Amino acid sequence: MDTIRLTGVRANGTHGVLDFEHERAQPFIVDATLHLDLAAAGRSDALGDTVDYGRAAKEIVAVIEGAHVDLIERLAQIIADRLLAIDPIRTVDVTVHKPHAPITVPFDDVAVSITRSRDAGATHRAVIALGGNLGDVEATLRDAVRRIDGLDGTQVTGVSPLYRTAAWGMEDGTPDFLNAVLEATTTLDAHALLAGLARIEADHGRTREDHWSSRTLDLDIIDYDGRESDDPNLTLPHPRAWQRAFVLVPWAALDPHADLPGMHGGPVRELAEGLLAEADGDEPPVTLAKRDWLGGGVRVGRDSRESATGAAGTGSAGAGSAGTGSAAGTGSTGGGGAQDGGYDLTVGETVPLAAVISMDSTSTDAETLFREAIVAIDGLPGTQVDGISPLYHVSSFDGPDAMSAVIQIETKLGARALIAALGTIERTHGGALDLDLVDMQDVVSDDPDCRVPWPSAKTRAAVLAPWMDMDPDATLGGDPVSFLLAMAPDAGLVGQLSDSWIIGAK
Repeated sequence: MDTIRLTGVRANGTHGVLDFEHERAQPFIVDATLHLDLAAAGRSDALGDTVDYGRAAKEIVAVIEGAHVDLIERLAQIIADRLLAIDPIRTVDVTVHKPHAPITVPFDDVAVSITRSRDAGATHRAVIALGGNLGDVEATLRDAVRRIDGLDGTQVTGVSPLYRTAAWGMEDGTPDFLNAVLEATTTLDAHALLAGLARIEADHGRTREDHWSSRTLDLDIIDYDGRESDDPNLTLPHPRAWQRAFVLVPWAALDPHADLPGMHGGPVRELAEGLLAEADGDEPPVTLAKRDWLGGGVRVGRDSRESATGAAGTGSAGAGSAGTGSAAGTGSTGGGGAQDGGYDLTVGETVPLAAVISMDSTSTDAETLFREAIVAIDGLPGTQVDGISPLYHVSSFDGPDAMSAVIQIETKLGARALIAALGTIERTHGGALDLDLVDMQDVVSDDPDCRVPWPSAKTRAAVLAPWMDMDPDATLGGDPVSFLLAMAPDAGLVGQLSDSWIIGAK
């Protein structure tokens, strides 16, 4: 068999087991050898008879820059899967180098090499949307999950809660739709998977005469290995997924860290929040119907970082049919997002996330302003203050001295909504105090209007000192707050004023 070699493909990615590796991109270098038959290309001189190695290189970079994985062994596998999906590649040798691995002794490189063949059955990841509004829809969707799990080489690994969607744009009296999203691994190629879904639809009486009609069952491939394809028979990602709350909301509830590829893509959770923010608050586009709807002890939602052990001790992360005793995802408690505070994105109902807010003021009445701000924050919808730091004095060489404090909250507001609310509270007090969202559980954003964690917080003792007093074990961006405080350039300019200032509030 002939070969094409790509050597030294470089990109930065956030891959590794340690916490800081989840946040800080580092370089990865990939060598790939593609095994294929080049005889036809040698005769025809046609690109279609060989491999566009520019495309192969882009696939490698997309994986490196894509979703976080802990192990470079897993990174190598995903790269191999993506390359094997390109015809006519039959076998790939992939070596992933991690030259900046966190090793405490001198070294030149760390590398993992794997060989994978198409004939061996490459494993792909698929996201599938389910919906319907005719008949016993819930039972139909349950059977669809079972049937998808039964497709050759396919294993359902997570199922979202069940959502209800009004039949928008249809005749009055049209039944509401029920919708869910599942994730699966499969050795089927994308077209074979689509054909299997079509058979399941047909077995449930689905017809496709009218695109905008009621239906017993609708199954759509939303994402397949993060690929982008303009194939008219199977466009990837689904071309309208970014506009559909009934896809994005269940998907975000299932996987708070999911990303939708493509021109209109991005973090699924943020896309869903955007659609919900634009919607009429009195008529939300989707509402939560049921969390645990599969029955038989099968749970919905999953935490992708948990081990692949089913709830019933099956030894796999897969979800079988209702009543099989295997788990539809792992690590969730009753479904609806990750156990560690993952986002259960439902209209008017989210799993509360922890957040840290700093307060600063140069006003002589700063203590009163802080108390009023705390009351206002505690009164925000779905928000509760559950930690308040001591009050600190902050000296300044260039201007008036200031006071600072930090609070911790549990909130159902998204990061942008919380930042906007803090801005409103600031304006209510005439700009006499600064309120900043320092950190928020499971949220990382570099957007100019929503930067989380707050970048300058790592060097500001006015934030770090009260935060450490409130929570000695706190971390920011993977670094202990105590360590950051010791390194802060202004650490000598802050001092505690009172650790009981709230108790004295009138």
